Amino acid sequence: MKKTTLALSLFVTASVSATTSYHQPDEQMINNLAPYSVEVAEWEKAQNMRFVMADAHLYHHYALVQPKQKMPMKVVGGFDPAKMMVDDIRPNKQISMYNVMRDRAAIQSYVIMNKHGEIIAEDYWSNTEPTTQHHIMSAHKSFSSMLAFAVAEAGYFSMADPIGKHVPEMRGTQFENVSIQHFSDMTAGIWDLPKSRENYHNWGMDGLTTGSWDSAMAVSVGYNGLVKNEQGQLVPPTDAYGQLNDFSEWLQMFVKQVKPAAPAGEFYAYRDVNTEMLGRVVVNTTGLPYAEAFDKFIWSKGGFNHPVSFFVNQQKESAASGSMNVTARDFALGAYLMVNEGKNWLGEQVIPKAYIDAVKQGDDVVKQAWDKREYEAKVYPQAFYKNQWRTVTDPQSGRTFSTMIGVNGNFSAFEHESGNIIALQGAYREPTGFAYVQVYVRDVIQPIFAQLRLQQQAKQ
Repeated sequence: MKKTTLALSLFVTASVSATTSYHQPDEQMINNLAPYSVEVAEWEKAQNMRFVMADAHLYHHYALVQPKQKMPMKVVGGFDPAKMMVDDIRPNKQISMYNVMRDRAAIQSYVIMNKHGEIIAEDYWSNTEPTTQHHIMSAHKSFSSMLAFAVAEAGYFSMADPIGKHVPEMRGTQFENVSIQHFSDMTAGIWDLPKSRENYHNWGMDGLTTGSWDSAMAVSVGYNGLVKNEQGQLVPPTDAYGQLNDFSEWLQMFVKQVKPAAPAGEFYAYRDVNTEMLGRVVVNTTGLPYAEAFDKFIWSKGGFNHPVSFFVNQQKESAASGSMNVTARDFALGAYLMVNEGKNWLGEQVIPKAYIDAVKQGDDVVKQAWDKREYEAKVYPQAFYKNQWRTVTDPQSGRTFSTMIGVNGNFSAFEHESGNIIALQGAYREPTGFAYVQVYVRDVIQPIFAQLRLQQQAKQ
């Protein structure tokens, strides 16, 4: 009770440190969403995407992290999607990449960079601006992975450590001795999930997967807002397992409900709890709330230009797998760090080079685990999942790219050979699935990478 009361006070005084602060929802934003029948309790339903992705933090309780060292941004131009024509779905017709991106893919903003961090193209549609913090859904996972490896590199823990060493709720369970690295690769053996509340939308992925998270986990960390209990204290709403006040209570429930479906390393299965273990290890080993750890190890060092925000609950907890809101340029700068071997524009190491090498190359474990359970292998057999990134080799071009992915069209991808970067902030209303991959990856990302290669080769 005392902990919850103290937690409520964190939203009364917004300023906590020089660069991280905590805030209440913006009442005007809430009122503006009401006529569209959008409430924070179910804001992420597919039909709401066109209304809720831009500055999504404003109708949540959120942590706001300010940048410190800002990388100078230079716009050099050189690519115009309106001038790039591609074959349309209709026979013998063509369509501009501009129309594919803005209309068909429901992209609200994008930034395309070269390996030097120069902006080749950018657009801000749907009344967004360069300062708009767009919610990036599960693309946040890749940033959480960067954070975990930066903290491990600083000596707080090892990725080879068993999860039970740093997460007390896992001790005495069948997950206790599974390595943190297996959680990072989503090969920890998690397949089944606890039940969700009745009629939970579960991203509309029926027939493709059993779902990536249960509703109670999201609710416990503030993803669906906070409510006041009978004592007037802020708490997460009740869900399938009643009142779970924080992530620890959810995790205690999880280990009672779920057992490993196979030994670690046997199969890849996309489950958000894997990413949450990375976030929990970071929080437990550093003693910092997620947003403040992210500030210290990533945002203060990476050259990011604008604030980043994270949904929080009353205890400053954030979902490591999907609570991040970031500008399009800073989304692209996440991939810029990957292109430049983990170094910022000053040449300072922000994330370990070995981490980037692993994302690019994979290993035998993740490659053999890729096609065992998930539908993704049917789309790209020549792919793998490593450290919360998907890496794909196109069998036609032989080119390879790695990408962060969010369920509503949120990609920050980099091509290994050229170092070009494409960051897309979408509001797609048919999340995940085969059509989703076709629209974003095969119709937008891969053709633009190919066009950029042709343009750059012509200049040489």
